[in-house]
Amino acid sequence: MNRSGSQKFLLVISIIDIVLGALMLLAGIASGVLGAGVGVAGSDLAQQGVSASDQAMAAGALSLIAILSIVVGIVTLIEGILGIRAANDSTKIMPVWILAIIGLVFGAISLIMSIVQGNFQISMLFSIALEGLMFWIANNIKQEAGL
Repeated sequence: MNRSGSQKFLLVISIIDIVLGALMLLAGIASGVLGAGVGVAGSDLAQQGVSASDQAMAAGALSLIAILSIVVGIVTLIEGILGIRAANDSTKIMPVWILAIIGLVFGAISLIMSIVQGNFQISMLFSIALEGLMFWIANNIKQEAGL
């Protein structure tokens, strides 16, 4: 198969997406296990002076992190898989293009929220840059395919 430069670059970014998606899934599962562990260790934590409301807040936060990480991980995995498919057949680029736009929007919202809350992390810029590259390349492939 003869791939264009954009398709080769899309293949590399898609593989990175698959790896990052798998890591996010693992992080989500670990957060869920930790959240459950807080609930199980409730009596031990109470003996150490941790109030029930603090325990509930920690368990809830870990559960929310788990759910968000799993959802983002699944979407990232799907984007990577669809990206590999589009790298092999440029006529199948539209789902990747749409997911990249959605990723950019969610990334921008997350960035704004983190800045407002005062917990900005440099990894957010990496995530937005990766989505931006994915969109740019998907757009190039879309134009090459005449879609």
